[in-house]
Amino acid sequence: MKNKLLKNDFALIAAIFVIALAAAVFGRAIGRAGDTVEVRVKGEVYAILPLDKPAELDIGGLCVLKTENGEAWIESAVCKNQICVKHRSVSRVGEAIVCLPSGVTVKITGEGGADIVI
Repeated sequence: MKNKLLKNDFALIAAIFVIALAAAVFGRAIGRAGDTVEVRVKGEVYAILPLDKPAELDIGGLCVLKTENGEAWIESAVCKNQICVKHRSVSRVGEAIVCLPSGVTVKITGEGGADIVI
C-alpha cells in the first residue's frame, strides 16, 4: 500500500511539472513582442525607452540597462547577489526584470499583451 501511494504521488508530481513546463513554453511562444521598456525606481517611472533602437541607460547609479534587437537586459548592477544581471533578456509584453535591493523594475510594455500570465 505504501509503495502504491508513493508511485501515485510521483505520477501526480510529474504530470503537474509537465503541464507547467508546457504552459511556460507555450506562453513564451505566443507572447507578443513589446514596443517599449518601462523603467521604474521605487515605483516611480524613471524612463521609457523604445525597444527598436539600441540604447544604454544608467539608472541612477544603481543598474545599467541595455536594449538591442528588441530585447532589454540589465548589463550591470551595484547589488550584491547580481540576480538581475543573471536574468535572461526580456522582449515580450508583460515580461519583467526586478532588482529588489535597488528597487528597480524593468517591464516590457506594448499593445495587446497576454490575457493571462502564469
